[in-house]
Amino acid sequence: MHRNGPLRWAGAAAVIAALSGFVIASPATASADATDDYPIPNRILKTGCTAEQIMAAARDVEPVYFERYMIDYNNKSPDIQQAAQDYIHRFFALPPEGRRAWSEEMATNAFSDPLAFQWPNHAKLFFNNKGVAANTTDICMQYPPDDMSLWNW
Repeated sequence: MHRNGPLRWAGAAAVIAALSGFVIASPATASADATDDYPIPNRILKTGCTAEQIMAAARDVEPVYFERYMIDYNNKSPDIQQAAQDYIHRFFALPPEGRRAWSEEMATNAFSDPLAFQWPNHAKLFFNNKGVAANTTDICMQYPPDDMSLWNW
């Protein structure tokens, strides 16, 4: 068996499960929509900080979340790592209303995220938790905006 065989089967099973859920749910009218904190916390939608400022703040005030994210990040291929960086940079380059539209799209269209099947947690540090978002956005402005060294953990 190929050394990544079990991982491939797990990935295939996840895709099949996701598609099965879509097929079952598709006849009904979609009623999900984004709220102020779902799927992206409101503080993240409105912050003036960059991804790197959020990361630096998380490193200092939410070290467990930062460490888990970076371990997961470092276990991905270089192309997935770059795609995750590009994705989050595009998000933070948007004005708040653009971020809100992005959040709405994520809430109503599971297939709108191009990295969803390659690395489902690619934006977890930024989008996952209201508490983490609150703690990081409270202090993120004190960090340099473009410190790309944070991605080299």
